[in-house]
Amino acid sequence: MFTKEKESGPTPPHLFTGTQKDELDTLTIDEDLVIKTLKKLREDKSPGVDELSPRFLFMVQDAVVHPLQLIFNETLRTGVVPEDWKRANVTPIYKHGNRKKPSNYRPISLTSQVCKLFEMIVKDAIVEHLERHKLIFETQHGFRRGRSCLSNLLTFLEKATASMDKGIPMDVIFLDFAKAFDKVPHNRLISKLISHGIRGATLIGSNHG
Repeated sequence: MFTKEKESGPTPPHLFTGTQKDELDTLTIDEDLVIKTLKKLREDKSPGVDELSPRFLFMVQDAVVHPLQLIFNETLRTGVVPEDWKRANVTPIYKHGNRKKPSNYRPISLTSQVCKLFEMIVKDAIVEHLERHKLIFETQHGFRRGRSCLSNLLTFLEKATASMDKGIPMDVIFLDFAKAFDKVPHNRLISKLISHGIRGATLIGSNHG
């Protein structure tokens, strides 16, 4: 369940400054891209409802690569995904507190690895577009290649120690959003993607869920 808004929210600033041909519109998936992305799947990951594990998909890649390519491109073209991709085996993982309270458990959804393969292809295309046009702030460390929580902390530590050396006071506020990904309104997300030059089939594919 995602946050549903009656209003679309504030209009985000249009950050993309390239030409229309530079927009990420049509994404064509070929067999080489499917194989390349398939190799990124972790073999130890559990399968979803369809019971197709990454290891099995890799073993039969020569037989499935063409059908997968057809399915992925058709999904992008129509914006409609197979129903099996929307189903999941849900396992509750205990976090803390009273074990009798459902809110103290985090649900882990085991979804189709084929769907994850499609999502990775779309995600990689979007990230490459954002990086190429410098649409991601340098202060963003999470979910970026070559960056992590550690690089974020090291950057912060460097600024904090520099201020301390100069005798400049610094206030720090730490925020932790509960169920952050469940709180993303889809209308605002779509507006953000459009403002970053992502449109057409790629926009549909990135919001297939």
